[in-house]
Amino acid sequence: MDRKALRNFTHKAESMLRIDNTNYKQWVFRYTFLELEKDLGTKGDITSNSIFEEKPTVKAKIVAKEDGVFAGREEIQYFLIDADPQFRPRIKSEFKLKFNVEDGQEIKNGDVLVEIEAELHDLLAVERTVLNLIMRMSAIATMTRRIVDLVKDYDVLITPTRKALWGWIDRKAVVVGGGGTHRLNLADAVLVKNTHLDILNRDLDLVLQRVSEANLDCRFVEIEVSNVDEVVRLAQIFPKYLGAKIRSVGAALIDNVSAEDTKSAIEKVKSLGLYDNILFEASGRINEKTVLDYAKTGVDIVSMGCLTSGVQSLDMSLRMGG
Repeated sequence: MDRKALRNFTHKAESMLRIDNTNYKQWVFRYTFLELEKDLGTKGDITSNSIFEEKPTVKAKIVAKEDGVFAGREEIQYFLIDADPQFRPRIKSEFKLKFNVEDGQEIKNGDVLVEIEAELHDLLAVERTVLNLIMRMSAIATMTRRIVDLVKDYDVLITPTRKALWGWIDRKAVVVGGGGTHRLNLADAVLVKNTHLDILNRDLDLVLQRVSEANLDCRFVEIEVSNVDEVVRLAQIFPKYLGAKIRSVGAALIDNVSAEDTKSAIEKVKSLGLYDNILFEASGRINEKTVLDYAKTGVDIVSMGCLTSGVQSLDMSLRMGG
């Protein structure tokens, strides 16, 4: 069992997070063009319109105001250059961009990240939409890189959870930082949570039987377990459903279990010869202070809500002039 290859297939779907994928493009559209329209409202930028009668072509630059990891290049390129102009009917001029950094590149306070040339009113209109996007994506990439570096000595993949408030854009930023994606949406994979299990009296056999009968085509099937006994039980019974009945990779989500008990569960699974049956993920209130403890347990994946939930945007500013 090539655990690394399997977990990259199941929990690192980075190939889906590109502009040439229609589903990802829709997420970028939502947080650029639709945000721009909401920002302009019904009257447009009344401040710029009232104080600038002329419409000169101007230059500006986006400058980092703190150290971090840059993310958002493809998204801004699409928003300002590559997308159909009909998506932004109130932005009339053409934009010229020069990126001085690549996605995933470390940046320093004071670095000029992007140089922009456009008509004055249009540039001021898109300023906040552009900054909001790359500041959030860069913050998530920075946070992820910091976590990935903390656990670099252990064979574990760091991923976000469902607390990715900007959906696929947040997940793309995690990938830029060196992490994975986890499940992209409800249709992407089966993830049986406690909310499902409690209704079925936590009958793992019944859950797997019903999933197998659904004849689904998905990347992975993961079941949430809450203690050592459930981890072992799932590792024992999952293989009989995989293959002909469930054409996916199986995984156990060890949720809200201490690092000590998680390690005990993995050790017991190994002692019983069940470790290669499925993948194992630790999750639940794991943060920067505790992630190393979980990385040491032998799990394949550690998912962390803090990568995307409550993250503070990386500080940047747009400054006029070349």
